[in-house]
Amino acid sequence: MCGVTARVYDNGRRLALGAPATSACWIGGRALFALGDGMVLIAQGDAEIKRIAAHDGAILCAALHPDGARLLTGGDDGKLNAVSADGAIEPLFENRKWIDHLVAAPTTGLIVAGVGKEAIVFREGREAHRFTYPTSIGGLAFDAKGRRLAATHYNGATLRYALMSDDKGVALNWAGSHLACTLSPDADYLVTAMQENSLHGWRLPDKTDLRMDGYPAKTRSFSWDKRGRWLATSGADSAIVWPFVGKLGPQGKAPLQLIPRNGLVTAVAFHPTEERLAIGYSDGAVWLASFATQGVDELDEPGEGPVSALAWSIDGAQLAIGDEAGRGAIVTL
Repeated sequence: MCGVTARVYDNGRRLALGAPATSACWIGGRALFALGDGMVLIAQGDAEIKRIAAHDGAILCAALHPDGARLLTGGDDGKLNAVSADGAIEPLFENRKWIDHLVAAPTTGLIVAGVGKEAIVFREGREAHRFTYPTSIGGLAFDAKGRRLAATHYNGATLRYALMSDDKGVALNWAGSHLACTLSPDADYLVTAMQENSLHGWRLPDKTDLRMDGYPAKTRSFSWDKRGRWLATSGADSAIVWPFVGKLGPQGKAPLQLIPRNGLVTAVAFHPTEERLAIGYSDGAVWLASFATQGVDELDEPGEGPVSALAWSIDGAQLAIGDEAGRGAIVTL
């Protein structure tokens, strides 16, 4: 193990979030945490913390707005809001159903909200059209260009071009319940988390099925490295990192298993510019693995709840951490 380079207790700031962290993101030098009590907490350096009441209930999902200057939040109150780094709230949409999923694409300016069986597409802040699926949506993902939208549901996934309201979609069939999903940066692979503690994937050019088994728990967190060569996943006692190189991707290849510990990995986040992976665990600990040096650093010690949010600042100099027990932190590397 190499020497520790940064830890909360000697090079960071501890935060009392007050509620479970749904997600975290960075806007400039400010970390924004979307919370399970409907609040958004805004923290920056040693400045005073701001708490913004964004929803009348839990925030179920969040994503960075395409403009890069606001946080999108969806709640069980049926509201979709945009929260700025100074705490201003702009209501974008409201209905009577929960907003379960959110994705946004800075390249096209599109926002898509998953509501029951529908994916609602917003363009320039207004609802443009809706796509309907056979069952409730389990997960949403955009490709890197922000044009192709993947939605999972029971017995598979559907790919559509989000700007085309009349796109009937390409069906990808595989029996079972498909939950969270991710598209590779080159849009050649779609990977979904299954209800049965496994991953299923498709190599999209030829629709070849990929099966990735052996997880003791469901995968809830995905993260691609900057070049799209590695996909890190949660759901085991170590971070399971699949290789996506060559024509066959992970087919027939064993994954890397990084930093095994007692308990489960619950969150993963690749550094934005380097092959370093932040790994959060079910006991609240956070570790950092370096591919180049094969070094391991402890960023945060165990707490009282599983890590549920990890987010790197744009320059990769800071990491925001949040867990299900309401403990948060910012670590400066």
